[in-house]
Amino acid sequence: MKKYIIGKIILYAFLLLILGVAVTAGYRYLSKEFRKPPVTTVRPAVVKDVKTMARLCTVDIYSELPVLDTINGKVIMAVQKQRGSVSFDLEKLHVDSSGDTVRFCLPPEIVELYEATDDDAYEVIDTKSLSMFRSGTLTNAEDNTVKRRLHARSLERLYKDGVIANARKEGRQQMARLFSAFYRKPVLVTDSTPRGASRVSAQ
Repeated sequence: MKKYIIGKIILYAFLLLILGVAVTAGYRYLSKEFRKPPVTTVRPAVVKDVKTMARLCTVDIYSELPVLDTINGKVIMAVQKQRGSVSFDLEKLHVDSSGDTVRFCLPPEIVELYEATDDDAYEVIDTKSLSMFRSGTLTNAEDNTVKRRLHARSLERLYKDGVIANARKEGRQQMARLFSAFYRKPVLVTDSTPRGASRVSAQ
């Protein structure tokens, strides 16, 4: 009986060692993947009538991000596909067209980022418990918490990697062209927050 107990202890220790190696290797691999910038596509806006234009979209976002997180003593490895856009609400523009030059300031950006609607938009690769006495399966609440954290990190990364700054720059250029054609006189677009009107913090 004593040999049996010792054998079980050795087996559990061996399994924990394998789990630790697997988690460490996965963390190092996915950490490298997280440093890769999201894939973004910039498309020029096409507007026929400024009066009926509510939003100007300057950037379409598509990202495929690895997920590596821990929650309640559980480790999850997954991949999530995200889609979104950066746009500007033109109804909030304060336009001064009284002089020879039309003047206005670029409004705050509207950043929308969602899990893609593809069938494989969220693929769980593996989940493990850090305790041998608990299940590694995540509950719906835990899974939703992991997704909220990833969403917050993804938004923050758009600002850090300069995606929002590029979108605001593109927005200034597109608005200058559009309003110049509409008013038929020079347009001056200013931007008091070129790196982004707001920074998103992880929750």
